Amino acid sequence: MKKYNKTNKQPEGFMEVREEFVPYGIKQLDSKDRISLGGKLKKIINGKMDIDGFQIFVGRGGDILLRPAVSIPGNEAWIYRKPGVIDALREGLKQAGEGKTKRVDNLEDYLKKL
Repeated sequence: MKKYNKTNKQPEGFMEVREEFVPYGIKQLDSKDRISLGGKLKKIINGKMDIDGFQIFVGRGGDILLRPAVSIPGNEAWIYRKPGVIDALREGLKQAGEGKTKRVDNLEDYLKKL
């Protein structure tokens, strides 16, 4: 029996992808059932972002979606898991870029006052 997500009535483990796709070409499987993406596609993707892997999604009809991904070191992953932390970091970087900074002589005392 399938479990359904209460928010969107999709079976648990499924996600809906709404995106337009452009045909790229046909690649043949090699002797080990692998597909090489090729240098041209890698240049197209790397021109938009620096990636080190792909998330793989398989549609109900058998379509395969490769979503470019980057790895995050485990000791930095908490930044993305805690709501608001990444937004606060981005705001802080924006303010620093605008020159809105203060010089702190004693970091320990400053942090205690926060």
